Amino acid sequence: MQEPASVATTGRYGRRRPRPGLTTAAIVSAGRRVIERDGLDALTMRTVAAELGTAATSLYRHVADRDALLRAIQEQVAAGLPVDVPGRSPHRRLHRRLVGAHDHMARHVWVLHILVRGELVAENAFPFIDACLADFLRAGLDPRQAMAAFRACWQLTVGELLDRHPLRPPGEPTQLQQTLARLDLTRLPSLARVIEQTPHRHHRDEFPHAMDRLLSALLPTAGAEG
Repeated sequence: MQEPASVATTGRYGRRRPRPGLTTAAIVSAGRRVIERDGLDALTMRTVAAELGTAATSLYRHVADRDALLRAIQEQVAAGLPVDVPGRSPHRRLHRRLVGAHDHMARHVWVLHILVRGELVAENAFPFIDACLADFLRAGLDPRQAMAAFRACWQLTVGELLDRHPLRPPGEPTQLQQTLARLDLTRLPSLARVIEQTPHRHHRDEFPHAMDRLLSALLPTAGAEG
């Protein structure tokens, strides 16, 4: 894997030569380790420096600041979004690509908490978006419909991830389970009926089915399967 170029050569301490042995790639990897082990709020230049066993001032010769480091980490994660996927129809390719993106992002849920705040955008995510739009267009949607369809699929993806994949798994029983146990379901007959008659399914099995149903609703019949 080719090492990324330096995020910034001019930082808090001005333009300086990089310290031998310390690279942008190493700093980005260390930053990811800090986030995935300790959480997004734990990411600071000092914590990354401690992870690498060096001084924070050494990082600024490669990375301008925390935001620049966060962008580099986000770009690294976004590069893993699926673009070229097999499939005989737009529906199948879109389903495979969107489920693949869901599964990839489920391993890096913290990124979503940056996206929903609208703070940073990853350029490496745009090939994924372009590939999805291309298949919506091939299925027969016009450009405006294609963008609306992509947004609907992406919102389903992000919503499911935020709902089902918390940053820190809750303890058992969860607050939801405790609340349901206290509810008087005789006052909520529709909810009681659904709980009683819906077979238990692991939530990991629900997203592919939901995305398939959404795509079937969004795509013209001619572009759905085949």
